[in-house]
Amino acid sequence: MSVKIRLKRMGTKKRPFYRIVATDSRNRRDGRFIEELGYYDPLTSPPNIKVEEELIMKWMSNGAIPSENVEGLLRRTGTLKKWVLVKQGVPADQIDAKLATMKDAETKGLSHDERRAKFKRKKTSKKVAAKAKADSAAAESA
Repeated sequence: MSVKIRLKRMGTKKRPFYRIVATDSRNRRDGRFIEELGYYDPLTSPPNIKVEEELIMKWMSNGAIPSENVEGLLRRTGTLKKWVLVKQGVPADQIDAKLATMKDAETKGLSHDERRAKFKRKKTSKKVAAKAKADSAAAESA
C-alpha cells in the first residue's frame, strides 16, 4: 500500500476548501482517507494554511509521499525545510536554530555594489558569448 499526502476538496461549488489528508494512493480524491493532517483555505487573503507538523513528519518518515500541491503548501509553511533537516540527521533540539540561520542567509539581500557587480558580470558574459559566436560564424564562412 502506497500512502500519499494530498488535498481532499471540501466546500461548495465555486467556494473550495481543502483538507490535507494521508490516504492510500488508490483511493479517490474525495474518498476514504487514513488521517487528516491539516487544511488549506485559498479564499482568504492571505490563504489560510494549517498543518499538523508532527503528523506530517510521522507520515513522511513512514514513507508517505506528498503530492505536488501539498509539497508547495509544506514549502510555504516551512515544514518541508524541517523535514529535510530531520532527514539529514539534525538533532531535534537544534532544528529551530538551524532553520533560523537558514532563513537569515536566504533573506539577506545583496548590497548595491554586489548587485551592480553581478549585473556587470552577466552583461559582459553575454557580450563575450555573442562576440565568440560571431567570430566562429565568420571563420566558418571564410
